[in-house]
Amino acid sequence: MRLIGTIRPTARTELVAEGHDRGSAYEALEALVPAGHELIQAHFSMKAGVTTVRGTIRPDRPETIEVEGADYAAANAALEAQVPEGYVLLGRTII
Repeated sequence: MRLIGTIRPTARTELVAEGHDRGSAYEALEALVPAGHELIQAHFSMKAGVTTVRGTIRPDRPETIEVEGADYAAANAALEAQVPEGYVLLGRTII
């Protein structure tokens, strides 16, 4: 039996941007998100007329790994063993 696993890095990075209101702060934050990453959280604070937003981004580049095993249990164990440190297994497909 063959399984294909979809994995993604778990690394997260925090970005900070400012604006005169929530909308402009969020737009400034979105402009900081590099290609291949997605914004997963945004927290706003306001002080002295300046809105600050702290955002968390993570890589958005799923990868696949393929394994074989005698049966589903063996293939699944092999698949889980192939997931590198710092990655999460998002799903499995039987082929």
